[in-house]
Amino acid sequence: MAPRDKPGRRPKRIYLRIVRAATDDPSSLPPPRVMKAFLDGLERVGRLVAHGPLTDPPGDLLIVRAREFDEAKRVVRTDPWSKLSEASYALYEWNPQHLGSGVNLDLPPSRGSGRLTLLQRVAVVVSDRDRAIQFYRDVLGLELRIQDEETGYVELSLGKGAAALSLVVPRPEWGEPYYSEARARMGTRTGIAFRTDSVPALQLRLKHVDARVTEGPRDQPWGGRTLRFVDPDGNEFLAFEGTSHS
Repeated sequence: MAPRDKPGRRPKRIYLRIVRAATDDPSSLPPPRVMKAFLDGLERVGRLVAHGPLTDPPGDLLIVRAREFDEAKRVVRTDPWSKLSEASYALYEWNPQHLGSGVNLDLPPSRGSGRLTLLQRVAVVVSDRDRAIQFYRDVLGLELRIQDEETGYVELSLGKGAAALSLVVPRPEWGEPYYSEARARMGTRTGIAFRTDSVPALQLRLKHVDARVTEGPRDQPWGGRTLRFVDPDGNEFLAFEGTSHS
């Protein structure tokens, strides 16, 4: 007789659905719009972890969250890939209590419940907009995404989909205490960290334009290397290279 489950909350698990198709002919595979609708449904209820194609042999990989195997089977019940006749279809359980986990297993709130979905931008207070643009674009390599001459709003980022920096120049017409509070933020540690492919090369780039390095390069216990530097207004940033965070 099999032992009964212990009482209490069941551990979260993730499940891998793997399909190996007999052909990669697009006409024999689920239509993209149908697959997108299925994935959107998983995302809305917080089940989707990852999804992507398999190439050799052709197929499809889906990773979902569930508390037990029967629940996982219900989650993928309407999977368009399950309707393929000439394909191997399998669902596997991965218990991260034994093997470790590289993903967040906590079920997020369903879509529309007020969960955060994206870090959009972080404001940095500067005194001279044009001088700041020159530093962030020409020295650090950020891309100028938005520049509104009427309002003075400027937004830069490392590319599409990346969180942006918005440069804020305080204006007296904002009134108090907003104007003074904004100016007080200038010249402090921003708490913003950049990843770089080479701390020494970044240091040389900053040195070339006489930008001030406040700390480093410094080897860290987690195996990486860090560098602290400031923009023309003294706003401090951290840059690091390595596989961990500092």
